[in-house]
Amino acid sequence: MGISTPKERATFSIAAEIKNRLEDEVPKSERSRFVEKAIDQALRAVAVKRLKKMLDELPGESSTRGESTTDFLRLQRMKWDGRPFDVLEGTKE
Repeated sequence: MGISTPKERATFSIAAEIKNRLEDEVPKSERSRFVEKAIDQALRAVAVKRLKKMLDELPGESSTRGESTTDFLRLQRMKWDGRPFDVLEGTKE
């Protein structure tokens, strides 16, 4: 969020109590930045939770055909983002 990017107006509703607390605690000139940062942090937390869930659901050792965890995760990453293995290894760009 360090780089200034074009802003878009968003319309949503929040509980009156939360709106009142926001208005009491955050100056009017800083509210958009405050809300943007709060939403960004919440979305990052959602992404971390999703990643943890995905890691918890990875197949157990018996499903990996004896390959190392590192090799298994590299192959999964290849499948997820479509990059060739040599790109992941850093030997090709």
